[in-house]
Amino acid sequence: MIARFIAGILLSELASISFANPSFSLSWPTPNPSFAQGLGYSSFIQKTGPDKEFSSGAFGCVRNNGYKFHEGVDLFPIKRTSGGQAEDKIFASISGVVHYINRSASHSAYGKYIVIEHPQLSLSIYSLYAHLSEIESKLKVGSSIQVANPIGKMGNTSSFRIPLSRSHLHFEIGLRLSNDFQSWFDKRNFKTPNRHKNYSGFNLVGIDPLPFFAEYQKKSFSTVLEYFKTLPVRAKVKIRSNKVPDFVERYPSLCPNFKKEFSSWDCSFGPYGIPLRLESSLKSKPEDPKIKFVSLDLGNDLKPCRKLAIKKGDSFVPTEQFQTYLDLLFGF
Repeated sequence: MIARFIAGILLSELASISFANPSFSLSWPTPNPSFAQGLGYSSFIQKTGPDKEFSSGAFGCVRNNGYKFHEGVDLFPIKRTSGGQAEDKIFASISGVVHYINRSASHSAYGKYIVIEHPQLSLSIYSLYAHLSEIESKLKVGSSIQVANPIGKMGNTSSFRIPLSRSHLHFEIGLRLSNDFQSWFDKRNFKTPNRHKNYSGFNLVGIDPLPFFAEYQKKSFSTVLEYFKTLPVRAKVKIRSNKVPDFVERYPSLCPNFKKEFSSWDCSFGPYGIPLRLESSLKSKPEDPKIKFVSLDLGNDLKPCRKLAIKKGDSFVPTEQFQTYLDLLFGF
């Protein structure tokens, strides 16, 4: 215990914030120790403008008076050059494998970004690090990376203008919906090509990183799967389909009791539509609708952005965003 405590202090002072955990190690992705010290948003969150609340850089319906969703958290630098350039190094939050690197800032709203997947965990989540000014030259797709090791440098890169004064790290944790994103993309009339393969933002669904880190710090869960099981179910949906989504193969712990013979899927979705559980079922008929809401948290859908359903006649149908998630999962 003493050795773990000392290691945590050293990481706080020298590189990043790490907490002890019996199952896996988790590290804060910047050198700022404020979150680990229990300080508020103003000590680490980058707000979207001088007149905005610090919550505008947090996760959820925090932009445009609640009408625009933010998939991750924005973390500001604690060290700058005399010209205002951020100097903070960025660190891998969990050990894993680099699955995607975008080194062309103009090709994405994420700017220069890295996606690491973490296959050694009970649930193979991804972590994403965006708006980097530099990416470690030695990193390549397929590179193994250890927790708290440097992966790049904080910046303000993007396909749109981010002022130097608002340099930050956009940080995400979540799940990847499909292994065949290109097929979905090809069916849509997009004006730009898919430059990011399966690591486009359309195909990534995040959780709020701050509660995840906070509960880890309190040691309230030992595996990522245990944490996901604490997330509230916002909608249960029956999907009439006899196709096995690759999501089932990549996240077997979220898809228990899979049977080869089935006619539908009973699916549970968490906050903002993240898949929490898919179960194969024989309880459907050819005349049943392709998508049917079994239950819905209407209180959650009072929020102006990222609603999961809208009322149509006497029933509910998926919103455009939630329909996109279902299309990606089931190949509609």
